Amino acid sequence: MRHIRLFQYLDAIVREGSVRRAADRLFITASALDRRLQDLEEELETPIFERHPRGMRLTSAGELLMGYVRRHLSDMQRLRSEIDSLKGLRRGQISLAVSPALAADLVPRAVADFRAQYPGVSFRVTVTEHAAAIRALLNFDVDLAVIVAPPEHPDVFVLAVSHQPLMAAMDRGHPLAGRQDLRLGDCLQYPLVLPAEGLTTRQMLETALNRHRSGTRIAVETNSYEILRGLLQGTENIGFVLSAGARGGETGNTVYRPVSTVDIRPVPIICAQLRNRGLPVAAARFSESMGEEMRSLSGTP
Repeated sequence: MRHIRLFQYLDAIVREGSVRRAADRLFITASALDRRLQDLEEELETPIFERHPRGMRLTSAGELLMGYVRRHLSDMQRLRSEIDSLKGLRRGQISLAVSPALAADLVPRAVADFRAQYPGVSFRVTVTEHAAAIRALLNFDVDLAVIVAPPEHPDVFVLAVSHQPLMAAMDRGHPLAGRQDLRLGDCLQYPLVLPAEGLTTRQMLETALNRHRSGTRIAVETNSYEILRGLLQGTENIGFVLSAGARGGETGNTVYRPVSTVDIRPVPIICAQLRNRGLPVAAARFSESMGEEMRSLSGTP
């Protein structure tokens, strides 16, 4: 399977943007890698890359070739995974793209549960916004995306979905901590720690906040949910997270209370893969486990 090595060389050049950086990553000499590339271009009788002072860029023919290369590498990964499955799923790697809102609770819990059952399986998890997660699926960079309210795409197949309400997060000594459900207007009486613009949780809030803009006191905006939670301790600040990010109900000194769906509509979180791509066995099994986890979030069997 010598062509597999060549395909890996091409993939590295595309990802690194230069022969030299790809050669460093592959632990071979740049001259040897460039020679392999030139041989392939001569065989195909067309350039695969445009060479620029700042790096390499695929030609139209190169784009076609790389689509074939990545499908082939994905199929080879799946074949190896299926062979491993004959040995009882003793090894394998699963790559995930995950929304920031799901990175603190839902996904770590699902990964930990899966590795407790299959300790030989490793994970590579990238936290990113949903449009970038979709691109990662399309580029075969990840096996699965677990993301919030993604844009629809014809090449993305949704494996599981769960609609999640918004939760108000606060210190357990907060005046509203004793309430079991809240209206958004109740929360707006206090300083807010908001997710940064561009995050899905902020998008959920934006329309409602605009209706109350004159009475809104924003203390902090952040793209980190860890920082958001840290800014609640010992204060009257209120932050907002998805229910999937607060499943335990209470975390240390932080409590979570649902915001009425009259004010903020629930949003979908999904687990998705690239349509018509055969997943490696480990990733396929993890997608089933994630589906079960998401159904439990929704209270469905």
